[in-house]
Amino acid sequence: MQAAPITLFDFDSELETPFSPKVWAIRLLLNYKEIPHKTTYVHFPDIGTVLAAAGAPPTRQVAPLYTVPAIIDGDKAISDSRLIAGHIERTYPARPVPLQGDAQQLAVRNVEFLFYPLIVPNTMNHLDERDAAYFIQTRRVMFRKELHEICPPSRREEAVRAIEAGLIELSDFVGAESHEGWVFGKDGPAYADFELLRLFLWLKIAGFPGAWDRIKELNGAKWGRLFIAAEPYINIE
Repeated sequence: MQAAPITLFDFDSELETPFSPKVWAIRLLLNYKEIPHKTTYVHFPDIGTVLAAAGAPPTRQVAPLYTVPAIIDGDKAISDSRLIAGHIERTYPARPVPLQGDAQQLAVRNVEFLFYPLIVPNTMNHLDERDAAYFIQTRRVMFRKELHEICPPSRREEAVRAIEAGLIELSDFVGAESHEGWVFGKDGPAYADFELLRLFLWLKIAGFPGAWDRIKELNGAKWGRLFIAAEPYINIE
């Protein structure tokens, strides 16, 4: 029996809906499995201090060392979305969500980087002044360029088309979706469904306007149907 709700750490922002994609994968998993949890929001510059104090291990070897998601479940503090998902599936086996293997994870990763140009430059517009300054500084180092250089207006159509091409390849990989709309799981969602959905949510919530409206109609609206299948679990606690 669960002694207390799981604490799920997420980034703070000025949006009504949180946008952090890897947190959304864990949130969808918790919601689908009906596991009580609560979200603790942390400002970007404070995440290292807060997670270190909570006992969560760092997930990077270079700064910034800490990021979300991280959870506290009883006396355990866990970082890294895949490790968290594995812990949740082992500890709470009801309503199972298969983690599947490397092939499915790689299939999602192959399209993930295509989303960055349409989302990362726009993220600073959803943060307060202190968080935005931190975000700009750290992402400038990560991407080795200024945020406005990542995807200027003249390159946005090219960025959308790159996602479209990547999703066509992914559609061929996963084949037909289940009757409920899941694309990786056939008898309910697999965790890879949530990992893909986190990208769609990230784009819809924090990306440049209009991009999701195009993406959801691709491949015979397969991605829109996946989103509809997940809608009962897109809520925040």
